[in-house]
Amino acid sequence: MNEEVSPENKEIQFREFINIAKWCVKLIFKNEPWALSLMVIGTVLIQLRGIVYSYLFSKMLDALIKTAQTPNANVMSLYPYLGVLFAYYILSNIIFFIRNVARTTLNTRSRPKMRRELFDKLHSLGIQTLEDPEVNNKIHRADESLTDIVPFLQQTVDLVASFIKMTVSAIIIFRFLPQLIILIFIAHIPYFFNDRRFRGLLWKFSLDTTEGQRRAGWSSGYLISSSSLHEVYINGAFKFLSEKYLNFHNWFSSERIKLQKKWLSSTYSSSLLADLVVLSGYIRLFGNFIRKQISIGDVAFQGNMISSLSDSIIDVLNMTNELMGLSLRLRDTYSLFQTRSGFTDGENILPKLESGPEIEFKNVKFKYPKSEKHIFENLNLTIKPNEKIAIVGHNGAGKTTLIKLICRFYQVEEGSIQINGININDISTESLYKNLGVLFQDYNNYSHLTVKENIYIGNTNDPINDTAVRLAAMNADASEFIEEFPNKFDQILSEKFKGGTRPSTGQWQKIAIARFFYRNAPLVIFDEPTASIDAVSEYNIFNKIYEFFKGKTVIIISHRFSTVRNADRIIVLDKGEIIEEGSHTQLMNKNGHYAKAFLLQAEGYSQ
Repeated sequence: MNEEVSPENKEIQFREFINIAKWCVKLIFKNEPWALSLMVIGTVLIQLRGIVYSYLFSKMLDALIKTAQTPNANVMSLYPYLGVLFAYYILSNIIFFIRNVARTTLNTRSRPKMRRELFDKLHSLGIQTLEDPEVNNKIHRADESLTDIVPFLQQTVDLVASFIKMTVSAIIIFRFLPQLIILIFIAHIPYFFNDRRFRGLLWKFSLDTTEGQRRAGWSSGYLISSSSLHEVYINGAFKFLSEKYLNFHNWFSSERIKLQKKWLSSTYSSSLLADLVVLSGYIRLFGNFIRKQISIGDVAFQGNMISSLSDSIIDVLNMTNELMGLSLRLRDTYSLFQTRSGFTDGENILPKLESGPEIEFKNVKFKYPKSEKHIFENLNLTIKPNEKIAIVGHNGAGKTTLIKLICRFYQVEEGSIQINGININDISTESLYKNLGVLFQDYNNYSHLTVKENIYIGNTNDPINDTAVRLAAMNADASEFIEEFPNKFDQILSEKFKGGTRPSTGQWQKIAIARFFYRNAPLVIFDEPTASIDAVSEYNIFNKIYEFFKGKTVIIISHRFSTVRNADRIIVLDKGEIIEEGSHTQLMNKNGHYAKAFLLQAEGYSQ
């Protein structure tokens, strides 16, 4: 569906256009240097092909006339010229072949590589940067315009080749009609500004109708989405939504065609002056021929050069205006690739740990970017090596924020977080994550993958271990329903793929938990791991968690107090402060916040 056009999409400046073009060239050259080089060389040679052909033909034409005027004229005397022309045809075909193969290679291989470049860029930015709304908007628009990079580059190459052809044509014309060059350039100025004006009007029309396009796009979306069609069919809303879509686009197409007709009409009018200048050049050539100052071959060659210059100028002007417009779509993509991470990565490599690390929060003060409210102020907390702690508290108490800081998604404003005595900011993120496993509330459902792949994706650094996959599924209480799938562990987990099936929400959560059993990291964090799971499965899973992750540091966040009672220590957070901590028995004996909340929740379950 169409989205709002960026408010930054104003008229692009020439310097910015040059920067975007240079970036596109560097990006493509990095991925496909040979294909790009061959395409550039082939495109330039193809543009110059017409000039070479005109020169060869003019020489052959003079030879033909000369031969025809001699007694006993024989066409065989022209064979050398025809041989050169034949060699030219062969060479032209080879150049066309190389250029087209290079273009096909770029189109086929560069597009997925451009997407990989986007993946790599986003991976390098970090979560703090990616959660910035402005960056998110750029990501959305970059995802839509990423496929424009290769066409933009190809048109840029075409522009350069046309410019070279224009320059060569002007140099040749300078030898016989130097004053004509200036006249031809001046004559094309009205064409340039007229073309630019109507491109701007078309862009403004598209901009002004953005909301209508979005509304029509939403109507279209409901008509092609399988999940939306159920209600559409039952309510008989198909015709209503279809007309909504068609009515807008009928009007939109009609208005756009009117504007394009005006553009075409004014284009022909503004090009008449250039045509008159070209005709004046022909008249000069014809006069020189009549005065026997040049041959008929010269007339043909020089006349073609005048046309070549005029056509090249039009091509250069058209492509410049078109590329300036296309660069608007790439502006946010370019800007995104210039974005830097919100903070620099650490240089210390944390080795692969055999046991759980110690985590220490020292006088931590933190608030989210662009927020005035502090989540933590002077927070102090030590999690011992191999300790299994639970963190409980109301929504907004700071539980998930605590986890995000351990994951180094954000940096603290003051104080520090230590992992085995090392400041987390000094640790390489990659090495930190090799020792970390996190199951977030919004865990990923890789519905295009099999059950086995969904579990294996928890640790892809080593080849898949089928035994470990099955053990992880068993620990997550998922084996039983997996074995009931038609393809068992090789089952695709979406009905939208052939032979696929859709797991229930609870089944998805068990598969996600199995993924983290398979990861078997020394530091394991579960954020509401059993929210969608029945009480019996929840009991089994938590028993497995406490048993399986012996010798590991485990942090569990949960609203269900029954799931945390077996933790070594329970931390009670409220408004970013630790208000209670201790074992389940200790906290119940205190009869404080935890005890009251536990009894209240237990009473709710009993009812």
